[in-house]
Amino acid sequence: MQLPEELQCAIDQMAQHSRVLNQARVALTQDYREGKSSPFSDETKRLAYLGCRMPATYAAVHKVLENAPAFTSLADLGAGPGTASWAATQVFPSIEKVTLVEKSPDAVALGRKLAASSSHLALREARWIAQPLSEALPPADAAILSYVLNEVTDPHLLIERCWQTYPLLILIEPGTPKGFRLIRALREQLLRQQAYLIAPCPHHKACPIEGHDWCHFAARVERSRLHRLLKGGTLGYEDEKFSYLIAAKTPVACAHARIIRPPEIQKGSVRLSLCAADGKLEERVVFKKEKPLYRKARDVRWGQTWDGVDAGF
Repeated sequence: MQLPEELQCAIDQMAQHSRVLNQARVALTQDYREGKSSPFSDETKRLAYLGCRMPATYAAVHKVLENAPAFTSLADLGAGPGTASWAATQVFPSIEKVTLVEKSPDAVALGRKLAASSSHLALREARWIAQPLSEALPPADAAILSYVLNEVTDPHLLIERCWQTYPLLILIEPGTPKGFRLIRALREQLLRQQAYLIAPCPHHKACPIEGHDWCHFAARVERSRLHRLLKGGTLGYEDEKFSYLIAAKTPVACAHARIIRPPEIQKGSVRLSLCAADGKLEERVVFKKEKPLYRKARDVRWGQTWDGVDAGF
């Protein structure tokens, strides 16, 4: 997956006149090792974010939104330079209104500059609010919190406020054990509030993943020239791993199962690791003789749904 061409061009234009590519790479590495936030305070950090983190975040959000119902207005909370809003307007061109809330004035300024290059009217005319998420939240059909919940003091309080405000919530965190634990805790909180889960969970029962295991997915990111320069990578791609949850206030039809690991394609069979509608983890082996189910199993990917037809559920 790549950034939209208009966005990548805007980023490349910013980097073209920069003499700090090497410093940006060093700053990126150091900040992540030290756990520092706000990569927008100076040119080197902004360049590092645009070249490395923005493509990865965009790819993860895009992948998540492919599982969400359509909406016409969006609140991008903890928006940074608007990465999630770029992905949303690509997945749902029918979006009419975008409101972005971000406490960093530097991120807001950068986001406005990038949004000016968008072909989507809602993004070009988006409303930017420079304030922390502890203040009043703007109304919208849906709210997305992308890679921000682990940075707030009390994510449970923030989700409680969001649930009172929005009909649809989209939560995304890094695909690490820590990120998954936070998503799972917020899942339990939302279920207590009678939320309907849309994805990735195919059920409303207790999460069956226990111990040191964790539920996560991946989006493949095609590295741009700037990305390769900043990170010094030799491969033309990298995989961004993420955990997520989509929850709504209105009932939705759940999938029969979700593929929670990369399918194992073997000679004459495909093994699928599934989270099933009954709340249990299942291992399903589809054999070549099970046509056309076998052809279908060879085409499915990690994170997609499995409809359960002839699957024994």
